[in-house]
Amino acid sequence: MSVISFTPTLLPVSNKLKSLLNQTLCDYLTQATQLNQQSADRYTFSFKDTSYDAENGGFRPVEIAINQQPSGEWNIEYITEFAYFGSYYPELERSMDFDISNNCWFTSYSGWLSLKTHQQDAKELYQLWEGNFLAYVDMEAYDQIKVSC
Repeated sequence: MSVISFTPTLLPVSNKLKSLLNQTLCDYLTQATQLNQQSADRYTFSFKDTSYDAENGGFRPVEIAINQQPSGEWNIEYITEFAYFGSYYPELERSMDFDISNNCWFTSYSGWLSLKTHQQDAKELYQLWEGNFLAYVDMEAYDQIKVSC
């Protein structure tokens, strides 16, 4: 597989993130081919710092889903970051979600908002989030990166 093409979104998804997804998917497909597994039209990427926990913190897990259109281009469906919430019995919950396929976004402190009516706020938060995420990837903060169909 060579470079995959992504459809435009309301969020300013950088070429660096698209390249990361492309490379990660290519690596996964190379392994899948060696195991005689079929390719799919939808993939979920999971980035985890396995030492992340409620008491000590760490780098929050991130999940990104993409799906292929009949045209061959790929849509980024969502980008979700998880965090622990609660004091006595903390649970891993969604803390930030850019649900691109439904044109909405979520933060734990404001709930769900429309990407169309709050586009500037969403863009600013997304760019801040993406810059941090890519820096963490560059630092190899995520020691478990998985792709699933």
